[in-house]
Amino acid sequence: MRRIIIGLLCCLLLVTGVSAAGTVSQLQTGTIVASDGTCQVTVTLQLKLDDVPASLMYPLPGNAKDISLNGGIARTQLADNLRYVNLGGGVQAPGTYTFSIHYSLPDAIKADKKGQLSLTLDLLSGFDYPISAMDFSITLPGEPEAAPTFLSTYHQEGVDSLIDLQILGNTISGTFTQGLNDHESLTMTLAVSEALFPQPISKRWSLSTDDIAMYIFAIAALGYWFLTLRSLPARRIRRTSEPEGLTAGELGCCLTGQGIDLTMLVVCWAQMGYLLIQLDDNGRVLLHKRMDMGNERSDYENRLFRSLFGKRRTVDGTGYHYARLSYKAARHTPGLGRYFLKRSGNPNIFRVLSAGVGIFGGISLAYAMATDTIWQILLGILLSICTAVASWQIQSAAGVVHLRQKQRLYTALACSVVWLALGIWADEWGVAVFALICQWLAGFAAAYGGRRSELGRQSMAEILGLRRHLRSVSRDELRRILSTNPDYYYNLAPYAMALGVDRTFARQMGNLQLPECTYLTTGMDGHLTAREWNQLLRDTVAALDERQKTHLIDKILGR
Repeated sequence: MRRIIIGLLCCLLLVTGVSAAGTVSQLQTGTIVASDGTCQVTVTLQLKLDDVPASLMYPLPGNAKDISLNGGIARTQLADNLRYVNLGGGVQAPGTYTFSIHYSLPDAIKADKKGQLSLTLDLLSGFDYPISAMDFSITLPGEPEAAPTFLSTYHQEGVDSLIDLQILGNTISGTFTQGLNDHESLTMTLAVSEALFPQPISKRWSLSTDDIAMYIFAIAALGYWFLTLRSLPARRIRRTSEPEGLTAGELGCCLTGQGIDLTMLVVCWAQMGYLLIQLDDNGRVLLHKRMDMGNERSDYENRLFRSLFGKRRTVDGTGYHYARLSYKAARHTPGLGRYFLKRSGNPNIFRVLSAGVGIFGGISLAYAMATDTIWQILLGILLSICTAVASWQIQSAAGVVHLRQKQRLYTALACSVVWLALGIWADEWGVAVFALICQWLAGFAAAYGGRRSELGRQSMAEILGLRRHLRSVSRDELRRILSTNPDYYYNLAPYAMALGVDRTFARQMGNLQLPECTYLTTGMDGHLTAREWNQLLRDTVAALDERQKTHLIDKILGR
């Protein structure tokens, strides 16, 4: 590979070396910049030709206007974003020729996204011939407040060391201390103030490439959602009992298309009498099978139940077997096709398009933070990765607003704060706010899937209605229900926890003493209040979840 690259470079040098037989003995460039940003440029060059070239073209910036050659009309053509002036009309034999080119530039002043003005001039655009001597002068409408910087094709930023630069009053002049190669380009950039160029910044402001990409992704995501995912607003049907045919472990599957929550499914199985949950003094959770599961439950539940116990009567819920099974269950969404129409789009495609807004928002921050090109690239790669992860975290957080495991929501809020702080630090808070709003809106738009079937809408309405009931049920209504159904709290507790409102539901019970729970035991004696029992259930669930987290980390690290 290295030999191929060297060979290509040698070929390029050979082609460049024989492309023109001649030398520019003197090149002078004079530029007058007006207060509105327009420029009048005069280029005078003395060209010594060893033979008569087939084509003799001098390149100018692509936006050059009103071009004249030696005081007359110039013949030009546009190619590769450059405007080429034909110099060969008066060349009949080898010798030395003098050419004078005059042109205007409509606006050489640009403002970045921070409003900082800069003057950018292309003093050379890649002439075919080497240049023995060159000098230039730039006259501004007032005295400059900073020194200019230069960038060339061959010398990059190091070309500054080859220029004898002088700034006298409002004129910047420079002379090269050595000759320049053929096909050389030279660009000068000067930071200027609005006092020199008082025209409205809004007329000069233009979108950067990363901003344009960000808006394109936003439009694409909105179009995809509108065409394939748009659905009716969610309803709420008041419900005081658990949804028919749904366990607490399947609520996330119906609401947001998530996988099975095995922990909440196990609690429901215990409440139904299939197993007993025991929390011992060492923090272990033991699952004791009481009876086998029959055809009264779904085929998937039966397979999962058999995988959990096998031939054993007791399983350690804080062990590796349970954690591995939880990981596998979380990747399955049984019955998902019943809740959504076949023509519904894929929420993940919509989320990826929306994450593109965040990625290019991160690149925009990187370009605003750094001025050096290398640092912009490195920081752009870093921030694009970080914002991609943050975008996905924020979008995922919207899916747990109506479910448990609120740590995702807290993580997303932390990501949002850091993102906004970076935007303020880079003075790009507008970009950061726009990207964050897009991620949160995308999360909520994709959280509840796409176009739902009638069963999907009905089930979602019942789940949200039950959640509202568990949050707002009054103590008087609870007492009336408990008078006819003493186990009402125990029956609904798994659903309240799965929906993230278990503490509110327990608080509504007040200090009422509960009867002994038949599916969750511990070493504690005596009757418990709803708050005390809810804390016991939370400790049990936390112990079951903890081993799952370590198992997930092991999977990520490949251990």
